[in-house]
Amino acid sequence: MPGTWAVTKQGEFVAQFRIIRADDGEVRWIEARSIIFYDQGGQPLRLIAVIIDFTERKQTEALLSESKARLADAMATGQVMAFEWDAVTGRSRRSDNAADILGFEQDGLASSPRNVFLSHIHPDDRSSLKKCIRALRPEKPSYALSFRYVRPDGTEVWLEETAKGAFSAAGQLLRIKGLTRDITDRKRAEHALAERNAQLALAGKAALVGTCAYDVDTKRIRVSEGYAAIHGLPEGTTEIPHRQWQAGVHPEDLGRIETLREQAYRERQREYNAEYRIIRDGDVRWIEARKLISYDGDGHPQRVVGVNIDVTERKRVEEQQRVLLSELDHRVNNALATVSAVVSHTRQGSRSVANFVEALEGRIRSMATTHELLSARWWQGVSLTELVRRELAPYATRNNTEINGPEVVLRAEAGQAMAMVLHELATNAAKYGALSTKKGRVTIRWDRQLNGHPRSHLVLEWREAGGPSVVAPENSGFGTRTIRDLIPYEFGGTVDLAFGPEGVQCHLELPADWLSNAIEPASIIARASLPTGNG
Repeated sequence: MPGTWAVTKQGEFVAQFRIIRADDGEVRWIEARSIIFYDQGGQPLRLIAVIIDFTERKQTEALLSESKARLADAMATGQVMAFEWDAVTGRSRRSDNAADILGFEQDGLASSPRNVFLSHIHPDDRSSLKKCIRALRPEKPSYALSFRYVRPDGTEVWLEETAKGAFSAAGQLLRIKGLTRDITDRKRAEHALAERNAQLALAGKAALVGTCAYDVDTKRIRVSEGYAAIHGLPEGTTEIPHRQWQAGVHPEDLGRIETLREQAYRERQREYNAEYRIIRDGDVRWIEARKLISYDGDGHPQRVVGVNIDVTERKRVEEQQRVLLSELDHRVNNALATVSAVVSHTRQGSRSVANFVEALEGRIRSMATTHELLSARWWQGVSLTELVRRELAPYATRNNTEINGPEVVLRAEAGQAMAMVLHELATNAAKYGALSTKKGRVTIRWDRQLNGHPRSHLVLEWREAGGPSVVAPENSGFGTRTIRDLIPYEFGGTVDLAFGPEGVQCHLELPADWLSNAIEPASIIARASLPTGNG
């Protein structure tokens, strides 16, 4: 040190160094500020110094430096940058980690005009930031805003900025200081969550499934979009009072449901299920509810979370199945009774076993054919045209039959009876009448006529010609009784059966109640390609 003084001829000298104290070995920082005096020859004569212990200041500086490093690390980890904008010069300064967030080289960010930053804000968001800055006032100096930022490489990120302005005594904006955070990951998560919630809402509406959460203390229910849709609540409803739910429940079910819930509370059940009806816009709907209950430390119910499912269609299907099964049982019993009667009457009128088998087989085959036609239409009726064609099919040739009439659909019960009548007429014609010879001809015509009735009846004419001379039977067999009696006794119709020498003629009328108004779809009426003369 003295050599340096001597060479440079300094008048003052300042040095900082550490000492180790002899008594406790502690290291202390010392600053020596000295004044040097020289003789006429320039040799140092005397040195006067002030010794200052600045250990505490050094320690504070070290702590401050460490704090700055920690802050920088925290800002980098949290993707937060600090900035300051000078409103007078228009220049901005940003923290060292700004380059990582904004995608610029650091040299270009240390000090730059604010319009460089603004130019990279998404065009749809730029005006919002400018508006926030222009709105700053001494009485309202802060703003917070989220916006999109486009990096130089084209990558779009979301930034959240919170800042505060400083003003002059005259109220002029001097500078803005603040923090800018990269919230891209959060925004993406929010968008993904919103999209998922929208998908769930759509799924809930489509599948008629909704969720709800009932607060036992406040007696309010938070509901999902699906729940609102199921219960007919206005779109956007998120919460309703419990009494509003009660008002929508069918009066016959409300007491039972509330009793079930209170029982679950008493027994500390964690979950319970229930089905009940609601009245929505005058329409009755069925709801299946599945609930989970949470209790406090004393065992008092706090919250009930649940799922509501609209099971109205399922209930309707179940009811339809019940009705169908009941109807099926009824029809099976009727069919068995009819078969039993056919067997019994056929046996009584048969002259031999072979005759009995032949007649029985034909009648049961006719019943089976009619059953097949009805099944194809789910027992919703049967085409009269199809019945006539099916019964004549075993005997019809190109010229021996004529079928003429509009499309008429008979109800299931009437269709079965009509098939039996047509079967007996066709069988008798094939055995004894017009269809038993090559020159014979059967004409079947029908129409819907009033004939003095308020609604048009079905009028069917069966005429035979060109066959053997017909003689009326002395005793009426099962076939004749079926033709004459079945329609009048079962359906209130009329039948006039005549055995004239030129051939059998049958005039039949069926009341309008046994005719269906439905138009027969072409896909269901499988018209048989039979030779039918003019028919």
